[in-house]
Amino acid sequence: MTKNKIVKNIKPITAVYSFLAIILLYVAVVAVLVYGFGIHNFFVDKTTGYLPFPAAIVNKSGFVTMRDLNNDLIAVRRFYENQNFSSVGIRVDFSTPDGQKRLKIKEKELLNKLIENKIIEKLAIGRGITVTDETVSQNVDREMAQYGDGSEVSKTLFNLYGWSIDDFKEKIVKPDMYKSELEKNVKETDESFTNAKTKITQAQEELKNKADFAEVAKKYSEGDSATNGGDLGWFAAGQMMPEIAVPAFLMKKGEQSDVIESSLGFHIIQVDDKKTEDGIDKVKIRQILVRTKSFPDWLFEQEKNMSVSIPIKDYSWNKETAMVEFKSQEMKDFEKNLGNNSAGDISVAF
Repeated sequence: MTKNKIVKNIKPITAVYSFLAIILLYVAVVAVLVYGFGIHNFFVDKTTGYLPFPAAIVNKSGFVTMRDLNNDLIAVRRFYENQNFSSVGIRVDFSTPDGQKRLKIKEKELLNKLIENKIIEKLAIGRGITVTDETVSQNVDREMAQYGDGSEVSKTLFNLYGWSIDDFKEKIVKPDMYKSELEKNVKETDESFTNAKTKITQAQEELKNKADFAEVAKKYSEGDSATNGGDLGWFAAGQMMPEIAVPAFLMKKGEQSDVIESSLGFHIIQVDDKKTEDGIDKVKIRQILVRTKSFPDWLFEQEKNMSVSIPIKDYSWNKETAMVEFKSQEMKDFEKNLGNNSAGDISVAF
């Protein structure tokens, strides 16, 4: 092979390697700017918008990207800034120094939600649960059928958040479906839930066989009223959990409910008496309560056991609280005193 031919063969290869080296150098510089200095500018944001720079890593294999975080923050900012709150004397201004800090708190909240969504997805998949794009689309199509062709929904989503229907499916519907399916699976299979369900079912069977409610409550109930035969006394509707209040006021004196599920566990109630006092309807009830760990409590324990790392400069993961927190004491103090720092700003309220 002649020298000229060797040179001709080398040049294209050299050009390719040189190009790759420049790209890698550019990506490395952007990574330093993002993770080392927390810098945002046109070129940095464009790069993180195209390349999957991680904002958080869950159990070494689940990635929340900077792109997802930045896009969600843009949507949130758009929502607040495009609304006309002036008629009710409320303002939204993220351009001031305090406004920038409030926007930073929104970013932290979004990052926390994205991490939770990723944890839920990993837990669900680990239990054999999958939510396909087709299932998500079918779910959304059913709901949108109530609004004709869905054009108004699409228009509203774009006006409020700059989202398409596909964005809505990916950012809201799919995570919610994973959470719903995971909760259902946990309540069907987790020992604390299945044992509680068995116990309340046994109590219900004894009541169906005409056992005395007070005696069954003493035997099975885990509430403080168990020693009193489940007697809770008199209540107005507003003094009870909605799950209990609704059936209690629909039932007649002497009736017993089916099993009722609440955040505390499983209940069976009996209406002992009813009256109206000072124009307020009241019921006297007994209950059998079998406690369960709530799904949020169960999820919190799982989150504490997850390995979460956050390479972004401003944030860290608190394993004990299973929450994202600021590294800066100044931001921690600002967040703590947010109500005092943000009077009249609707973005603080919700």
